[in-house]
Amino acid sequence: MIETTDIIQQIKHILVEDMQLNVVRDEIPDDYSLLESGLGLDSILIAELIARIEDRFGLHFDDRVLDVELFNNLSLLAGFVAQAHQVVQCNAGNNQS
Repeated sequence: MIETTDIIQQIKHILVEDMQLNVVRDEIPDDYSLLESGLGLDSILIAELIARIEDRFGLHFDDRVLDVELFNNLSLLAGFVAQAHQVVQCNAGNNQS
């Protein structure tokens, strides 16, 4: 299982390196909002972030489970990704049996 702290670091990498946001990776707190009260990502950037997270972790986010609250806190988003990744890994293991 991937640790939430590792996922936070990977999301920060996506934001700074892949999406080239004008922020310093080490200056983004783990409990920082990605929305207006924090990094200020708009809906287009959130959609890009979701796509990049899906690619990085081999996930597909169902629109029914995505909630704007997930983006109010980087740690919450990372926890969601960790759970989704664990489900994918369990399903992959069950399919191989």
